[in-house]
Amino acid sequence: MDHTLDLKIPFPTNRLANIAEQVLGVDKELKTDQVKRTTIVNDNILEARFECVSARMMRVSVNSYLEMLSMVTRTMDQYDV
Repeated sequence: MDHTLDLKIPFPTNRLANIAEQVLGVDKELKTDQVKRTTIVNDNILEARFECVSARMMRVSVNSYLEMLSMVTRTMDQYDV
């Protein structure tokens, strides 16, 4: 894979970072031969690594992930998780 991106997303607590990782982990990448995503929680930081065969696939994959992440954080805020 020619393109790599590492994201580090801070959360107020380790618990919230773990919830986000579990929720986002349900949706797997559709093109596993072109995109590899790995996530871990390190203290209160959700770390996501994307490895892709092209810049286009990187953009599509990361954009989708960030949209889902936005939905998860809005839901957490709404329900005061």
